[in-house]
Amino acid sequence: MSEEVNHNATITRAEEITAILRDEILTGQYRPGERLPSERELAARFESNRGAVRESLKKLEEIGIASIKPGGVRVVPLEEATLSVLAPMLDLQSGQDCSLFCHTLEVTGALIGLSARSAVTQATREQLSAMIGCVERMLASPSDPDLQSDAWRTLARMLTEINNNLVLRLIMNGLRLQFESRQKPGGPPLQLDISEQQTILSALKDSLATRNADQVASCINQHFDLLRTTLEDYYAADPQNRSQANV
Repeated sequence: MSEEVNHNATITRAEEITAILRDEILTGQYRPGERLPSERELAARFESNRGAVRESLKKLEEIGIASIKPGGVRVVPLEEATLSVLAPMLDLQSGQDCSLFCHTLEVTGALIGLSARSAVTQATREQLSAMIGCVERMLASPSDPDLQSDAWRTLARMLTEINNNLVLRLIMNGLRLQFESRQKPGGPPLQLDISEQQTILSALKDSLATRNADQVASCINQHFDLLRTTLEDYYAADPQNRSQANV
């Protein structure tokens, strides 16, 4: 029993150390190619055992920001990291600017648009009807940002499921988890310009009905462009807005 408690305590401490070292690497306190302190030095700094430190260093290597070699642990360029660092990077950028979040929206829109190109032609009549119904619900409730947000998630999920591209779905799952991990309970949803959104949705409904794959993808990209520009304006309008709204 005591061994299990000690093991859990070590893992918890390792997670704390991982978070601190990860943020220090992401904020540039340790630069690419630079060697991290030794296990002994880190254990002394964090007043922890070397087992917890070792576990932490393995996790840093796992997410792609450190490389464990016989000569020590060195920082890896951020460009070689995995999607696992996106959420903490978004949190670290929070309150400064929204560029990384906007880049994430841009990539998400492109991936959903790519998925839509195949899904629209592959969908059964029932699936197509369900997607059109999803768009119609958004058109009928233009002033309900919660409904709009939920409906877009549902539509995106349907498109990726119908497309059935496993690699694309895995990438989308990774991005979705990064977004969901930083949604703030009770945070206000981002309010888009109703006129612009209705125009996009009307075109999306028509293009789904005619199975115009290129136009569906274009409408999806337009929606994410609107999200991005709205978020940029929201950040620029008032510093207090930063990190408050949910997309």
